[in-house]
Amino acid sequence: MKRKYYTNSYVGRFNTKILREETLKDGRHLVVLEETYFYPTSGGQPHDLGTIAGVKVLDVVDGDEILHVVERPIGLEEVECEIDWKRRFDHMQQHAGQHILSACFEKLYDAETVGFHLGDEYVTIDVTLDELTSAMAQKVEDAANELIYRNLLIKTYFVKPEELKNLPLRKPPVVDKNIRIVEIDGEDYSPCGGTHPKTTGEIGIIKIRKWEKKRANIRVEFVCGYRALADYQWKNDQINQVSNLLSIKDKETLDGVTRLYEELKDLRREVRKLKGQMLEYEAQKYYNMAREINGIRLISQIVTDRDLGEVKQLANKIVEKERVIVLFGVKGEKAQVSFSRSDDLDVNMNELLKEVIGLINGGGGGNARSAQGGGTDINNLENLLKSAEIILKNRYLK
Repeated sequence: MKRKYYTNSYVGRFNTKILREETLKDGRHLVVLEETYFYPTSGGQPHDLGTIAGVKVLDVVDGDEILHVVERPIGLEEVECEIDWKRRFDHMQQHAGQHILSACFEKLYDAETVGFHLGDEYVTIDVTLDELTSAMAQKVEDAANELIYRNLLIKTYFVKPEELKNLPLRKPPVVDKNIRIVEIDGEDYSPCGGTHPKTTGEIGIIKIRKWEKKRANIRVEFVCGYRALADYQWKNDQINQVSNLLSIKDKETLDGVTRLYEELKDLRREVRKLKGQMLEYEAQKYYNMAREINGIRLISQIVTDRDLGEVKQLANKIVEKERVIVLFGVKGEKAQVSFSRSDDLDVNMNELLKEVIGLINGGGGGNARSAQGGGTDINNLENLLKSAEIILKNRYLK
C-alpha cells in the first residue's frame, strides 16, 4: 500500500482501488486502498476526513497498513476519493508553524520541544523552560513570523540512517527506517511524517495566545494561518464592542476596564458594608419581635423571595445573642427551612429538623447548632414550623 501523502500534501482528490473491505464485530467498516493520500492520526497530527466513493471517512488509522474507517460499506473496486481540503490545509499550516516555533524556541533559548498536540481550535507545544515571560514570548513570535515572511521553501525527503549524522537535526527520529526529514530551507531539520505546505509564506502568521507551567516545562498555546485570522477577528470584534460601550478608543480598553473593575471592587465593599448594617438591623428587629417562653426567645417565621444563604446569615446573626431559637421557612420554587439556636442552649437542631422535614417531602441535615433542608411540598411549610414549635415547647421549653 502506497502512502502518497508523504510525497504530495496538495492532492485533495484521487482515484484508486479498494484492496480490502471488512466490517468488524464492533460495527466499524474498514477500507484498505491500493494507495492513499488520507493522512492517519500520528505524530501529534489528527487524521484527515473526506469521502471514498461518496461515503464519509470517519477516521484514518496508522499501522502496517492504513485503515480507513468509513460510515458504511462501499462494495466497489474502483473508487474516487476526496479529502476535506479545508481541514487538511489547516493541519498543514498548524504543523509547519509548530516546526518554526519550536525551532525559534531552541535557537533563542535552547528550549527543546518535548510535547506537541494539534487540537481542533488551538495547538500546543511543551518546551523545556523554567519560565516564559511576555518579552521572551514576543521575541520568539517575532522570530517565527520573520521566517514565515521570508517565504522559505519547505522540503521533504527520505534519508538513510547513516545519512543522519550529516544533518543538524533539531530532534532524533523515532523510527530507524523510512526516515522522512522536513527541512525549512536550511533553518530547521526535523524528522516528521506530517503534511506541510510548500513554503513558509503559506502559514500566514503565527500567534502565541498564552502559556502555563506544566510540570517541569512550559506549555505554549498558539494558532497559525486561518486560525490566527479567526482568533484576531473575534478579539477585534470584542475590543470594538467594549470600546464602544465605554466610549473610549480601542487602545484604551484595558485602562477603561481596569478602572471599572476597581470601581466595582469599591462598590462591592460598600454593598457588603451596607448589607452588614441591614443584617444587624433586621436581626435586632426579629429578636425584639420574638416570643419569650420560659426565658427563651423563639422566632418562627416564613419568608418569601429570599435566598436560603441570606436567611442562614440572618439566622446566624440573630443566634449570636443569648437564649434564642430561630425557625425560618423559605417559600420559593420549593420549600426550604433553616433552624438555628444560641450556643448557650442545649437543643439539637439537626434532630429537630429530621423529625419534621418529612412534612414537606424533603431532606436535609446539619449539626446540633444549625440545620438546613428543603422539600417539594410548599403548601405544608407552615405545618412544618408549627410541628417544630410543638416539639420545642413539649421537650425543651418546659
